[in-house]
Amino acid sequence: MSDRIILHVDMNSYFASVEQQANPTLRGKPIGVCAYLHPGGCLIAASVEAKILGVKVGMTVEEARMICPKTIFVENDPAKYRAVTSRFFKILHELSDTIEHYSIDEAFVDLTGWVRDEAEACFLASRIKYRLKHEVGDWLRCSVGIAPTRFLAKFGSDLQKPDGLTMVNLLNLDQYLSFADLEDLCGIGRKIRQRLERVGIRTPLELKYFPLGNLMRVLGKNGYYWWNRLRAIECELLISSDTLPKSIGHSYCVPDRVNREGNVEAVLTKLVEKAGRRLRAYGLFAESLSVAVGFRDEYESQSEWKRFYQPTDDSFSLVRESSALLHRLWHSKPVRFLAVTLGKLSLPDGQMKFEGLPDPGILRVSKSVDAIRDRYGEHSIVFGRMFSLGDEAPDRIGFRKIVGRGYEG
Repeated sequence: MSDRIILHVDMNSYFASVEQQANPTLRGKPIGVCAYLHPGGCLIAASVEAKILGVKVGMTVEEARMICPKTIFVENDPAKYRAVTSRFFKILHELSDTIEHYSIDEAFVDLTGWVRDEAEACFLASRIKYRLKHEVGDWLRCSVGIAPTRFLAKFGSDLQKPDGLTMVNLLNLDQYLSFADLEDLCGIGRKIRQRLERVGIRTPLELKYFPLGNLMRVLGKNGYYWWNRLRAIECELLISSDTLPKSIGHSYCVPDRVNREGNVEAVLTKLVEKAGRRLRAYGLFAESLSVAVGFRDEYESQSEWKRFYQPTDDSFSLVRESSALLHRLWHSKPVRFLAVTLGKLSLPDGQMKFEGLPDPGILRVSKSVDAIRDRYGEHSIVFGRMFSLGDEAPDRIGFRKIVGRGYEG
């Protein structure tokens, strides 16, 4: 068993609660925060009041309105959420020097050596809740899990929502596992659940006591990790917030008007530009580029990728190659989804391959464009094809891990 003390903090109904905090007239009412205000727009957050009435994240505006006609829909405001997150995470950074910003609304804090025991950790968690309410916003709530491992701390914070505080240790672990659902465990979805049920595992407690050898035959090496996780044996270290990302990406659910107005390629260009700007902000270069396209008449998305001979960070190369990948996949069919990912990221090593050497003037132009946007705004200078694009593919909030995983929409 790990002898560490890990705390996981998860904000409750975060985007919706921030909207209710900013606008008191929304408090106590069912709120849905949308990617964009359109009947087909996706709900990215729902208030506690909306969830009680059956509204769920991932529904369209139209579906949520059918379930709860009184739902009030608000378009998301990323700058507002980031500002609140910054204030709250500042409180967490006063508690420990080892903190992982897992996403915009949750974080892990390693309290090992900063508190004497679990009781002191619980007191500190209560103080976090108090400070969140009195220093950040009186309508904001969070759930906290305390455990000897990162995995069990997150499991604990999920057990009591909203506004819960749960301590998980070897004395009560089996009790919690006995009434939890398999899919309550972070990392187990429908497919893995089906595989486990085929061998007679129907609860997390049964998973814990299933023979290791048999479990590895079912899940491969992941079976070893699950065997350890449920015994409070640490498998994952906290990733500090200054760790560089492994990939950078942006995605967008494409509304019908983009297809009607012939702006599919322009939207992709904007996504690539946003990814390239973040790439240069990290001081990184990308060695690979992938583009994914989902079509209206197809369930699965299709993707193409390219590996650069020379790692690059300039927007002109990224836009040119992404457009080429798009046209391999897209033949004027209506598009429902676009995504771009820059992968195999690395810091410059000073060694440039002679063949395919990028034009240094082009590299300087990309950085100069960044400087102009920093001073005068994102729309002060754009690629020509983006000129009439308006507010398509606006700033979005990423939902998965902030560093090194997933898209930011």
